[in-house]
Amino acid sequence: MKVLSLSPTGNGAHVVHSLIAKHLNDYTSVGYSPWITLMPYLLSHLGKNHRASIVHAPLDYACFFKRDGVPLIATAHNFVLDDFMRNYSTRLQRLHYQTDLAYFTRRSLDMASCVTAVSNYTAAIIRSEMSYASPIPVIYNGIDETAFTPKIKKSDISKRKIFRILFSGNLTLRKQFAVLPKLAETLGAGFEIVCAGGLNSKVLRENGFSDAEAITYLGRVPYEEMPAVYNSVDALFMPSVREGFGLAVVEAMACGLPVVANNCSSIPELFQDKEGGFLCEVGNLSQYVDAFRALSDDERLCHRMGGVNRGQVEKKFTLSRMVSEYQCLFEKVCDNNV
Repeated sequence: MKVLSLSPTGNGAHVVHSLIAKHLNDYTSVGYSPWITLMPYLLSHLGKNHRASIVHAPLDYACFFKRDGVPLIATAHNFVLDDFMRNYSTRLQRLHYQTDLAYFTRRSLDMASCVTAVSNYTAAIIRSEMSYASPIPVIYNGIDETAFTPKIKKSDISKRKIFRILFSGNLTLRKQFAVLPKLAETLGAGFEIVCAGGLNSKVLRENGFSDAEAITYLGRVPYEEMPAVYNSVDALFMPSVREGFGLAVVEAMACGLPVVANNCSSIPELFQDKEGGFLCEVGNLSQYVDAFRALSDDERLCHRMGGVNRGQVEKKFTLSRMVSEYQCLFEKVCDNNV
């Protein structure tokens, strides 16, 4: 059984599919530039040199990778086609979502032998928004808990004079990066916001934030260097309004960090409010501020929440669990296709 995976580079879906390829024999991950989707007919030519008994791809463009007589497994890593997301999309994105992406997603649902999702939330919204009646198995993403692990002594944290908050994300509106300067200003002295990803001071200034220099920017950090980044901060901030899973949240949890995030989409499936961090009302700056001040003022609370999160990852979000569940799915689909 040979499985061919095709996914766009630069996002969580490709990270996950690449991890599966490293730990599952006969699983080949082929990445492609997201810019190719501007000419989607070119997608059908990708991976033609690879033989496969199963094709595995993210849901939105999976229809372009369907082969005659070969089962297609489409995994929903996120969903942005509903009315709610129009408020967090640019005009061009809204046009794309309502026309070609909606069509491609529908085609993928119709053509797939099996559709999976990375969270119960994502599975549920696909069923409701796309009127999809077939079962959608949920396979949570997993991370390498031996790489993403706490590597800093508790005594080192108490020596820090500044409470460091990490934001890891791109420049899409759903990530809500615009709240960062307001958060930094409201928190004031004793706090530092560190950004990893495409965000920088120039982007924030272009969005009207003159105090953008109050934030530290790391730029795009290679995936293998992210454990060190998590271990250099005290908490993760996830103000996103829509996450199909929330890979950065689980990575931070594995490194023993508490998380402050919005109480929406898939995030409540990852950790419990006031157990592994704080789940806040979407866009509620005062709740964000209160959460970070509570963590900064109580070192034992940080350690307790971080420990709970580490245990949650070891229980539900390990790489071995994810790979095992996909392997079982591939075998089942392949057997049914014989």
